[in-house]
Amino acid sequence: MQDIYGKRYKKMMIIPLLMFIPMLFAILIMPGIQQGIDLTGGNVLIIQSQKPIVEENLLSVLKANFSLQDLRVSTITSPTGYGAWVQYSKEPVVAEAEGFIANAALTVDANEDNGAASIVSSLQALNVLGAKQDTNFGNSKLALIAAQNALASYKEAFSKKLQDTLVKELSLGDNVEFQKREISPTLGSASFSSAVLIALIGFILITVVVFIAFRQFVPSAAIIQAMIFDGLAGLVGMAILQIPLSLTTLPALLMLIGYSVDTDILLTSRVLKAKEGTPGEHATESMKTGITMTMTAIAAMVSMLVISYFYQIEVIYEISAILLFGLIGDMIATWFMNAPILIWFMEHREKKRMHKGGM
Repeated sequence: MQDIYGKRYKKMMIIPLLMFIPMLFAILIMPGIQQGIDLTGGNVLIIQSQKPIVEENLLSVLKANFSLQDLRVSTITSPTGYGAWVQYSKEPVVAEAEGFIANAALTVDANEDNGAASIVSSLQALNVLGAKQDTNFGNSKLALIAAQNALASYKEAFSKKLQDTLVKELSLGDNVEFQKREISPTLGSASFSSAVLIALIGFILITVVVFIAFRQFVPSAAIIQAMIFDGLAGLVGMAILQIPLSLTTLPALLMLIGYSVDTDILLTSRVLKAKEGTPGEHATESMKTGITMTMTAIAAMVSMLVISYFYQIEVIYEISAILLFGLIGDMIATWFMNAPILIWFMEHREKKRMHKGGM
């Protein structure tokens, strides 16, 4: 059997080790990864147009006409049209009004004076929103409903003004579509905590299964480090392509980790259980099957990436991009790190066995 590793296998581990620091730099420092709207809360406006949208012009128009906090924009061009993505945190007026309305809801109809504290909070919300006030509300429920209606009207008016301004200033014409999503910071924070917990549980369960399956520390640890490297490769792809960390991308990272275990288990099983030949030969034989599996998956991811880019399908684009980067990282981690570790482990174990036999 062929052995491409030979005596050089330890030098191969230098490649992923040298990549580790730049990967962390890209993830944590520059360009870094931003949290998505699903996790931070705020607003996102998606624009689809048949006319070009220049990112600099879009940003300039928004800054000149609105005081949007934490503003981020990006644009996309494809054969089927043009698109833009605008994210900004909740308007201060809306946030303040929602706070008063939340207080009003907590104290609505609270005994004294038919919910006087609730009425005061509702009036404060109406004042913040600049809505017409009726100081003679009969009860707190009517005041609360008035405040809620005023908030809904304010949001609708602001959204219409924003869209009309963009259409006019960017000359987008009539053939343009807008989609808006709004997520509260509280919901975003809860979603992030839940997503992190799920990801942590998933990683722990995979780790437990690996250690139970092989019952040896070094081979199991080699698989775990490959999983971590694959996850980092996916995060690097997110940083480079400016894909935010969201409830869409977190499952993609878990999918990536789950898939990466397949090739590592294939490699580990063949190297540990083989009876004839050298560990390097068994690793080389496993590489043929493993790379075929990975290249098939990469071809599928490239197809998904191209199609989703052309048709501006954001969710599929993000998932396929993360998986593509992760699969490339999987080939590096499996065949330049995991395989050399296993070869060293098997050779070291054989030397110990021979040493005991000689005694």
